[in-house]
Amino acid sequence: MKRFVIVVEYLGKNYSGWQSQEHKNTVCDVLTEAMEKILHHPVMLFASGRTDLGVNAMRQYAHFDTERDIAPSKLCLGVNTKLPPDIALKECYQVPMDFDARKSVVSKTYLYKIYISPTPSPLRQFTHTQLYFPLNVDKMKQAASYLIGEHDFTAFMAAGAQVKTTVRTVFDIDIKSVGDEIHFEVSGNGFLYNMVRIIVGTLVKVGQEKIPPQQVKQMLDTKDRALGGKTMAPQGLYLKCVKYPERFGKI
Repeated sequence: MKRFVIVVEYLGKNYSGWQSQEHKNTVCDVLTEAMEKILHHPVMLFASGRTDLGVNAMRQYAHFDTERDIAPSKLCLGVNTKLPPDIALKECYQVPMDFDARKSVVSKTYLYKIYISPTPSPLRQFTHTQLYFPLNVDKMKQAASYLIGEHDFTAFMAAGAQVKTTVRTVFDIDIKSVGDEIHFEVSGNGFLYNMVRIIVGTLVKVGQEKIPPQQVKQMLDTKDRALGGKTMAPQGLYLKCVKYPERFGKI
């Protein structure tokens, strides 16, 4: 038996997220079907984590086991011939059997893209979120500084999530102006349900000067979701990258 890890890129607009769901069109199901056509045996994919309906991925990782003797490069080429144009298998590596795409994660980085314009941009309809007025980037950076470190992020979690603990560590939040766009990069050891989209929505509310930056700290202290901003739309969110321990090599 051999274990491989694959790196997948996808546009999420046509899918009900990554995770396989009955009577739903999901990235995992479409990819699994394509891989089974090439490997000629049932495939079980275990991903670094779920992405929700409409969310995109630049580098989603998933592992699977096989007894087939197939070169990773040939697997990529073969599987991509069976996939729709909005999903691509970008890379494949053989890894030790103790590698786990979810449990071995050291950190994840998500990217959220906003563009500021009074008119819509059709080319960015499914890849960005549109806002109509400029944001105060300096105030958003000030607010973001309160989120760095280990905190109880209950106030930044969507209702209905079932988790053992709401404590997470955010390593960095980088906010950049890129032309008429603002990009938010959030890195951490793990994220709660809709946590990144709520973080961005709250920072946007700060950037609109509807709440002061210090209110973000108040949210952490009181665990009060109502003090924050809205949950941003999914199309602007990307799973940008996932990091694993160095002992697994360059993956």
